[in-house]
Amino acid sequence: MIEREAAIKIYNEALGAKGAKGRLVRVAPEGFYEVTLEAGGRYYTTLLPVSSTVILAAEPEEEVPALEVER
Repeated sequence: MIEREAAIKIYNEALGAKGAKGRLVRVAPEGFYEVTLEAGGRYYTTLLPVSSTVILAAEPEEEVPALEVER
């Protein structure tokens, strides 16, 4: 799960963001992400619609070994 204030990568076609750096501020019940977006070395508070935005954690999760299941 991506926690509040976590570093994220942002993908949004309307904004032209393809892996832009940012921080998640909150996920609003009205259907948008509030993020702090880095652009040109500066930071901007931005509201992005959940329906057309993908956010990824900036750092990958640790690999978890697969569980072996007896059949």
